[in-house]
Amino acid sequence: MIEVEKNRIFSTHGPLEIVEHIVKIPGAPMNVYSFLLDGVLIDTASPGLRTQFFEFIEHKTVDHVLHTHFHEDHIGNTAEVIQKFGIEAYIHPISVTKTTTKMRLPRYRQNVWGPPPTPFTSHAYSSTFASKNSVWDIIPTPGHTEDHVALYNRQHGYLFTGDLFVTPKPKIVLVDENILATMASLEKVQKLDFDTMICHHAGVLENGQTLIDMKLNYLKELQYRVQKFMNEGLDVFEITKTIFPKQYPIVEHSNSEWSAMHMIRVFMNNG
Repeated sequence: MIEVEKNRIFSTHGPLEIVEHIVKIPGAPMNVYSFLLDGVLIDTASPGLRTQFFEFIEHKTVDHVLHTHFHEDHIGNTAEVIQKFGIEAYIHPISVTKTTTKMRLPRYRQNVWGPPPTPFTSHAYSSTFASKNSVWDIIPTPGHTEDHVALYNRQHGYLFTGDLFVTPKPKIVLVDENILATMASLEKVQKLDFDTMICHHAGVLENGQTLIDMKLNYLKELQYRVQKFMNEGLDVFEITKTIFPKQYPIVEHSNSEWSAMHMIRVFMNNG
């Protein structure tokens, strides 16, 4: 059993209201954020963070829920939010049917994030969304998941990136992540007129364009190194060990659902 400590911090950034959930597990502390802007709640944390999350929204006006993707730490309390406020929730069209069925989660993810979220009825995004005072562009950004979207608030120039960015130098990714699709999505959002990037695991980042550049350059260099080692005859295990010699506890805890090897394999298969 993974030992987990939980805490939360409430803050604001201009008109943006923020809850930062701090989840401490051995060797891998993690933060996950939810945001409220113009009555729009963006992601709803995980079921295991329900008490802290509802402290955040208890006395707030919530008109809509928008999701960046279908993972338990982003949709975890949506059913309860819908019930409390009598509102509608939106997600990528390919995940509308998924939200109505119980999510199956590995044991380690339940240890960290809590039990599977309560199923709920959701609505499919179109290309834009209108809240009381703002227009939001819904930007497909597959990679981390196939259904991932970024949300661009035109009024404030905020880009909500879900799990597209997270860190400029990723060392491990989930088994389903397509790192080449992630790179294409980073290049897509790079063309937008924004500087404030709002990441759901790193918070408000003022130098968003610079950080996107850093991550793209890192991944391009990683891709080059993988191709070089592959041309020298190394296999996926040897390349992974050469580039990422450090052992991360989450790799063992997740039975390799999280691993650097998933990035290496994609680069090798598309070389």
